[in-house]
Order: sequence, then C-alpha cells, then structure tokens
Amino acid sequence: MSSGGPSNNSNGNGNSLKLYYHPMSFYSQRVLMALYEKRVPFKSQVVSLLTKEQYKPWFLRLNPRAEVPVLTDGVKVIPDSVRIVEYLEDNFSNGQFGQLTPREKGSEESRKIQAFRECFEGLPVGAMTYGTAGNPHLWDNPKFPFTPTLFKQMAEMAKTRPSMIRGYAQSNPEFQETLREKALEAQDGDQNLHKTAEEMDDVLGRFDAALGRAEEELATHTGEHTHWWLCGELFSIADIDLAILLNHLYVLGHERRFWAEGKRPHLQAYWDRIQQRVSFQRSTHISLGGLQLARLHQAFKEHSGVLASVMAALGLAAISYAVYRRVNKS
Repeated sequence: MSSGGPSNNSNGNGNSLKLYYHPMSFYSQRVLMALYEKRVPFKSQVVSLLTKEQYKPWFLRLNPRAEVPVLTDGVKVIPDSVRIVEYLEDNFSNGQFGQLTPREKGSEESRKIQAFRECFEGLPVGAMTYGTAGNPHLWDNPKFPFTPTLFKQMAEMAKTRPSMIRGYAQSNPEFQETLREKALEAQDGDQNLHKTAEEMDDVLGRFDAALGRAEEELATHTGEHTHWWLCGELFSIADIDLAILLNHLYVLGHERRFWAEGKRPHLQAYWDRIQQRVSFQRSTHISLGGLQLARLHQAFKEHSGVLASVMAALGLAAISYAVYRRVNKS
C-alpha cells in the first residue's frame, strides 16, 4: 500500500465497492460484519491510523473529517459506519444478498431493531476506549493489543489530540475548516476523549444501561423463541451493533463489569453464541492479523536498511504465530 494514495488492490470479483478501514477500528468492524453477513463482495484497503494516514490529502478528499471507515461505490463516497450499513441494506438486499432488516417495516420486530440501533449507536465508544486507557483503575482484564504500554500511549494521545488536529488543519488548507471544527469537538465537545474518573462513571453508566436493556429483551426469549436473536428470528443490524460492542468491551477488559460471571446470564449466552458466527469471526479475529500488517507497514516507513526490515518481518512472524495460536484455541 502506498502512502501517496489509494492502492488498486482487488479481491478479483470485479465489484465496485471498496472499503477504506482499519482492522481494529470499532466502526470498521461494524461495517465488515455487515458486508460479510450480507455476502457482498468488496475490495478493501487498510488506512494506517498508526502513521496518521487518515490525515493524508488523498484520504481527506474521501472524508474531510479524517475518520474510517469510508465506502466507495464507483463515484459515490459514503463515510460513517451507520450510513454505510444503511447504504448496504438499501442497495444490496435482494435474493442474492443477506437481509438485515425485516421486510415488514412497521412490524414490532422492526420497531425493536430501530430502538436498539438508536440505543447502541448513540453510545460514546471513543470515550469508553480512551477513557479506559486514561484511568488505570479500569484496567481489569484487557486483551491484545491493549497492553498497559499501549493504554499509556492512548491516554497521552487523548490529551494532545486537539492540538494535533489543529496542526493537520494548518497543513491542509483545503480541509482546514472541517478539521478546525473537529479540533474544537475534541477539546470541548462530544469528541473529548480525555476523561476523569468521575466522567468515566457517567460513560460506564450509559453502557451499563444499554446492556441492561439488551439483557431484559433477551430474557423474554423463552420456549419456542429461545433461538431468537436480539429482536427476533432475524439476525439484524441491531445484532451487529451488539456483537461488535460486546467484542470491543471484551477486548478492553470490561466483560466482568458488564455481563460475565453471572452478572447478565442471557447476555453471556448471547456472547457465547455470537462468537461462533462466521461473520463475527472474520470481522474481529482475523483483524488481528491485519493489525500486524499495519505495524509492519509502519516499520518499513520509519526504518531504513535491510536489517531494520528483516527485524520487523521477524517480529511480525512471531506475533502472527501467537495470534494464530490464540484464535485456534478460542
């Protein structure tokens, strides 16, 4: 992948869809799961958040807010995971593709799906992620790649993020207005990711309330409905939202706080079940390998010389083997 612009990597299916994403991005995983669930062929390109590739001019032309994921369909450009999933459902829901919303739009199941979508999609995932990193008392049981070292780096990044974005605004006059607005949001608005312990209590409470609603709904699935997903027999967009949310909280190490060890038994059963679904495995487990490729890409950019390249490749091989063992044991 060239940092100077999008690559022309193709999966060989000739489809016009292309996803720009990062494998560990919560919002990217949501779109990946929808694509796999709907069986829509697509091309893809990793945007290296490690090297701030999202602030390169070529990507800012796709999304001036410098955020992944972005989907392109020919000349159409669709940013934001919610909009992308809706676009996929609106345009790829015939007999060839999977269906993630009921055909009867006014049904009780449809209303429940919409209500849970609004509940989950309004949660401050960024604040949860970086707020956890910045508050060591919340480091309960984090999983790879969230090591204490990475958490410390993320906490520092949350503090310096507004000034960093202003710097990119200064160096990209074409997108200066949008990036300045984003910098203000990162400093004083909803996108402020630097959270005190007291502020994190509120963030945790919002997630707790949302998962409590899910537990209550799942508890009603008795008798002939025990095989139902969150809102009914259909595996829906609300299930994708919940699946990726549970995975993100699990990787951050919050499963004991929110559902494990008898806290929410129906949510635990749902978590056990969702991990067996192929679309979930492809959008989350396999993403660990993609993360290593992104790190190797960063190493090649930052280091020159054959020795540095060889050492980076050897490190990648060792980590990839560890990931392989982890996935095959799960």
